[in-house]
Amino acid sequence: MKVVRIAFLAVFALAAFGLSSSALAQEGRWAVGGIADYNIPMHRLGERWDATGKYGATLSYVASQRTVIEIEYNYSKFENGKPASDLWVYPIDEQEYPHPNGRSEITWNNLIVNGLLFIGEENATHGFKARDYRYYLLVGGGLYRYYAINSNLVYSRQTNDPVDLDFVMEDQVDQRYTIGANAGAGVEGFVTQNLAVDLRARYNFVVGELRNMLFYGLEKVRPIHMVDIGVQMKFYFWR
Repeated sequence: MKVVRIAFLAVFALAAFGLSSSALAQEGRWAVGGIADYNIPMHRLGERWDATGKYGATLSYVASQRTVIEIEYNYSKFENGKPASDLWVYPIDEQEYPHPNGRSEITWNNLIVNGLLFIGEENATHGFKARDYRYYLLVGGGLYRYYAINSNLVYSRQTNDPVDLDFVMEDQVDQRYTIGANAGAGVEGFVTQNLAVDLRARYNFVVGELRNMLFYGLEKVRPIHMVDIGVQMKFYFWR
């Protein structure tokens, strides 16, 4: 919770800093963008799923030469995870079996506010010209919603011989609306004075948990950590 509060305070501080900075020609511009990221689960979350895509959209406001405030929505889904993707040993015949219809996945829908700070006088004055670029630091926070499900897992403690692969356990669901924070860095390069390509890398911290599945060797996930690396196309226009 402390990390999230710090992130929110940092965003507001960036906004205040931007509004108090000297006004230049680009201040007051808006931008819309589309995001495509590579979303990497970390720590215990990474023990259950591999990396996947993350997609979304942004609405940005140029508060000052140094500061951009960005509202972002993004969506991602980790699929084909453990334990559904693993083979398991049936103690009656000591053979390995799959979960034929097993499903282990988690879906994310997130709405966050980011502050982009362009550091350095020379760097801050770049941009809004073809082939121009500038670097920034990013911090943000907001609302995260996840829905995790394990379903159609074969019940391995049965005593049937042969094993009944249709004898499955009840679905296990973990879902929550919660808060989280992200921080990172990026570079914004302009193709034209209105069209920019934004490359960034971020660390994401989410206040939430996934219950343990000790029978499958999976410990509780708490809190949730992810890293994303991706690209955004942004189109700037006047208010």
